[in-house]
Amino acid sequence: MTPVLEAERQSAAPSVAVPTWTIRSSMLLATVLVLATVIIVRGIRKGEFSYNVDETQHAMTGMFAADLLRDHPLTHPVEYAYLYYAQYPALSGVIHWPPLYYVFEGLTFLLVGPTVVAARLSILFFALLGITFWYVLVRELQGEWMAVAASLLLATAPSVLLFEKSVMLEIPCLAFCLGATLFWIRYLLHERPGDVYRFALFASAAALTKQNAVYLLPFCLFSGLSVAGWRLFVRGPVLKAVAIGVVLTAPFYSLVYVVRWKTIAMDLTEKGASGAQTASFYWRAIPEQVGWVTLLLAVVGVVTCARWASPKVPAVMLSWIAACYATFTLIGHKEPRYAMYWIPPIAYFALGPLFNYFRKPVLRTVGFGAALAIVTTSAVYAWSFERPTISGYQPLAERVTQVSRSGVILYDAPLPGNFIFFLRANDPGRHFVVLRKALYASRLKQSGGVVELIHSQPELEQLIHDYGVRFFVVSEGIPLKFDSQRILRDALKGPQFRPVGTFPVEGRDLASPNLSLVLYQNMAWTPPTEKFLRIKMLTLDHDIVVPMDRFKLGDPAPSQSAPTGGKGQ
Repeated sequence: MTPVLEAERQSAAPSVAVPTWTIRSSMLLATVLVLATVIIVRGIRKGEFSYNVDETQHAMTGMFAADLLRDHPLTHPVEYAYLYYAQYPALSGVIHWPPLYYVFEGLTFLLVGPTVVAARLSILFFALLGITFWYVLVRELQGEWMAVAASLLLATAPSVLLFEKSVMLEIPCLAFCLGATLFWIRYLLHERPGDVYRFALFASAAALTKQNAVYLLPFCLFSGLSVAGWRLFVRGPVLKAVAIGVVLTAPFYSLVYVVRWKTIAMDLTEKGASGAQTASFYWRAIPEQVGWVTLLLAVVGVVTCARWASPKVPAVMLSWIAACYATFTLIGHKEPRYAMYWIPPIAYFALGPLFNYFRKPVLRTVGFGAALAIVTTSAVYAWSFERPTISGYQPLAERVTQVSRSGVILYDAPLPGNFIFFLRANDPGRHFVVLRKALYASRLKQSGGVVELIHSQPELEQLIHDYGVRFFVVSEGIPLKFDSQRILRDALKGPQFRPVGTFPVEGRDLASPNLSLVLYQNMAWTPPTEKFLRIKMLTLDHDIVVPMDRFKLGDPAPSQSAPTGGKGQ
């Protein structure tokens, strides 16, 4: 062998030996997962869906996935989706967000029923999956005990914990990203082709869960260049992995580009603060995400990593941080929660010196004790943490299904997805239709554009008559934004409409402390006369139009008498 080839072979040789998996490794991981589960499931039955509005849509899109799997409309999937959206207009997750998590959530609903607890259990699964990947990675790089500490620190980090208790896409996406990162780092250190193929699968799964996984692309670029140089990216296994990723993700993202690109671009190019504030946004968010102590220890870890870290690994971890920062800073829409994706490398640098810097037994004991104190403090906080919750929509939905067997409901209140989820859960035959865009329509949020659809009381009366609106749900206690909302509430004061009940909305995640929902019944109800239901769509290049006779409205005869009022009736 020539000296040049021999040098290349030695430089490519693994720099970190893969530790043997032992019974103790399994027991420590099991302990971590049990502790994490106990913390995450605390309060799992409390509250409904609310966080950032998106949570309600993720829950309802999971319901759609369950119905899609049950009905399997293979010959007319687009028509099925349009009809479903027209009946339950709370499916922003379809196309706007990738489909993978919703399939899993839908399967969960099919197995255990469509409930808040079931949705949160699906998030728990991904939380434990991500913790497992992180434990395995840190164990291979720095040892079992640091893996235990790093896993618990990740599981109990304030921002991570919030999303472990919420039905959002952050935890499923993070779990797949951690799986992809595990196999990418294994490939960088050991160059086994199977690892880069596994990376491609998990990276594709992450991209098909949430678009935030795009940070994996610069992470691979930065870490690959720092560890192996540009030739890494022309190797056969890497090129095959790229092909796998393209084949798996291109169909969905091609569809997104064709159907929803204008709406997606609205977030990507969103104008925010000044250049300096934009550049520092995520650095300012990090202390709240991990705490100042952990952040300062991470800085120490970066400075001292040459002494305690495995070769090549610090460059990979710094590439991870740099990729997250660059990716999310360049995206126009910014939220502190996006800093979650670089919490793992920060935890790595924070705990590394405490476990591996010191050589003397006394100092090593002090380091272990400090790490234990940090993890214990984080766990104590996590145990006392309660995510912001609301309640009041479920009893409202239940009351509607008690008053009538079917009907068209005009809804004008916050969190429509929350109400629609519980309505669907309490109406297995799908005999109700919700009109959410009867008064006005917007492109996801008001900044994206709004069109008001009702401008006078005669127009409202015509809509009620045409669609046979039997029930109305309106909010009280919050400011109104459109004239059409005032027109509706003025009309509901007339003798034609009877209040069925008032449902206070309670909790710590309220749009207003005085928010309540009022259910009205149309006492002069008549069957729909309009042949088609038209849904105004600002996120598509056409409206959704479906035949009214496709809905199972049936006989709206009440199953019990409807009282004329009363709190929470």
